[in-house]
Amino acid sequence: MRDLFDDKTGNRAFIDLLRTTGILQVVLFHVIHGIIRFAPQESISGFVERMPWWMNFAWQAYGVDTIFVISAFLLTFSLLLELNNSGSIDFRAYYVRRLSRILPLYYIALIVFAAAQGNSLPEIITSALFIGYIVGDFNVIPVGWSMEVMILYYVALPWIVILLKSIGRPILWLSLTIIGAALWRYLFIISQPEEPVQLFLTMLDTKDASPAGFELYFRPWFRLPAFLMGTIMAYLVLQNRIPKTLITPVLTIVLIVPLVWLPVQNRNSWAYDLLSPNLWAVYWSIAPVIFARAFGFFIVWGLLRGREKPWKIHPMFRAFSINIFAVYLFHMPFLAVGAVMVFMTTDPSALGSAGPVKVVAVFVITAGLTYLFAWPLTKFVEQPLQRLLRRRFN
Repeated sequence: MRDLFDDKTGNRAFIDLLRTTGILQVVLFHVIHGIIRFAPQESISGFVERMPWWMNFAWQAYGVDTIFVISAFLLTFSLLLELNNSGSIDFRAYYVRRLSRILPLYYIALIVFAAAQGNSLPEIITSALFIGYIVGDFNVIPVGWSMEVMILYYVALPWIVILLKSIGRPILWLSLTIIGAALWRYLFIISQPEEPVQLFLTMLDTKDASPAGFELYFRPWFRLPAFLMGTIMAYLVLQNRIPKTLITPVLTIVLIVPLVWLPVQNRNSWAYDLLSPNLWAVYWSIAPVIFARAFGFFIVWGLLRGREKPWKIHPMFRAFSINIFAVYLFHMPFLAVGAVMVFMTTDPSALGSAGPVKVVAVFVITAGLTYLFAWPLTKFVEQPLQRLLRRRFN
């Protein structure tokens, strides 16, 4: 399995494709929810009804889970190879690599958004320490919540990898951890006064997440399954312990399609007619686990397929993949620019009349402008700072 990422396999391009797909879904998700947030309340139901069924995948935040699974898989794979080859992990080198990858652009984004928003000193400090959603309910950076859970998992990952190699039945323990995370989500949901059926609809009715929805979306401890699943899949691949019957894209389609195309945004859809409140509680509890599991198998299928039949993927996906961190951190301001360019006005009432064509147009402009901003930021700021920090601390 050490040749999984040989250049001749095209597997790096395959990963680039998946990462690009994930970040573009994040951008489209924020376009749609940005319209929901700023459009007049009375026009939101009409906006929802005008969105076609094929855009159902854009209403839930599965793009970020895609990125989480990929990141955990790649990092775990690398650490396991290091541990197998040398018998140990160079903690210093690992943390220098991870922190030099995250901190420079993260702190630049923190400074930019704090200056633009006029955030308080405590908000800036907790965001800088990656604990904004642990000790409070806010991060200065709009997508900062995900950086918090990411950095926390990255800090713990070398210890998790060592534990995997030292305990008996490691997959059983990781699987139990994931099941426990899903069960924790379920127990939390049913303990809340709000009906599980309203977790998504409340956002449409109030333009703000419900209390339970906020917790499930932003708190790091509720977002662990995607990372844990990426770690499990990397371990299984290196141990050759995945049955060939499961390494198929069919499994991904069967498990993921019903999740990502469930019309959670439409209260008049069949989903709200058929699913009881308890079934909605089950759905919100296990959907992230099922998605991460199925997507993890899809990654493995793609990588093993590349060894047998090399991928021929257009290099354009490499462009977004290389700049994914900058795109992710800074795409939010470009949403407003894209909306103004498409609607030709700054009047929020125009948003309520949007149809799928205008939504896609805002998405395309936002993605394009963000990339044009992210490319020089990555090339002339992030990468030089990475090299500087790695030379200094290695």
